[in-house]
Amino acid sequence: MQDTLSTEQEIKQEALTVIEQAKSIVIKDQGSYDQACSLLTQQIKPFRKKWKEFFDTMREPAYRAYQAILDKFNEGDKPLENAERQIKAAIAKWEFDQLQIQQELQRKAQEEAARREEEERLQAATLAEESGASEEEVQAIVEAPVVVVAPPVEPTFQKAAGISVRKNWKCRVVDMKKLCAAIGKGQVPVTYVLPNESALNARAKSDEATLNIPGCVAFNDPIVGGRSR
Repeated sequence: MQDTLSTEQEIKQEALTVIEQAKSIVIKDQGSYDQACSLLTQQIKPFRKKWKEFFDTMREPAYRAYQAILDKFNEGDKPLENAERQIKAAIAKWEFDQLQIQQELQRKAQEEAARREEEERLQAATLAEESGASEEEVQAIVEAPVVVVAPPVEPTFQKAAGISVRKNWKCRVVDMKKLCAAIGKGQVPVTYVLPNESALNARAKSDEATLNIPGCVAFNDPIVGGRSR
C-alpha cells in the first residue's frame, strides 16, 4: 500500500511541472506553436497514459470484484423485480377496473336520483294545478332546475393496508408532424420537442458546410490529436 502511495505521489509531482508549463503556454509564433505541440505529444499525453496505467492496476480488479457482486445481487433481485412489476400491474388494473365499476354505479345512482326528483316535481306540479294554482305557477314548478346529488355509492372493494395506487398521467406522441406544426404556429412551447443531436451531428459530418436543414447551422468544432513519440 505504501509503495502504491509513493508511486502515485511521484507521478503527481512529475505531472505538476507539465501542468504549470501548459498554463503558461501562449501560441503567438512558430516557436511557441512547436513548443505547445511538443508539450502535448512528449509530456502531457505520456503522463496521462502513465496515470491511466497506474490506476488500471487497481481499477480493473476492483471492477471485476464489483461486477461479480453485482451479478450475484441481480441473480436474486431481477426475478423479484419482475415479480414486483407483475403484481403492481395486476393491482393497478384491478383498482382501475373497480373504479370504473364504481363510477358507473355512481352514474346510475345519479340518474335514478334525478328521475325521482323529476317525478316528485311533476307530482308537485299536478297537485298545485289541482289546488287551483295559476298556469304560470305550475309552469315554474315544472321548469325549476333539478338540483339533486346522489349519495356516494359504496366502494366495490376494500383497499389493502400499505398499498397505494397514485395517478400517473403521461403523454405519448402519436403524430410528430402535428406536434412540430403546432410548435411552428406557436401553439405549444418549443421545449416540447428535443432535437436528435446524434442524428443531426451524423448528418453534419456527412454534409459539412453544405448542411441544409431548416433551423440548423453546421459548425466545425476541431478535435486536436497528437501521438506521443
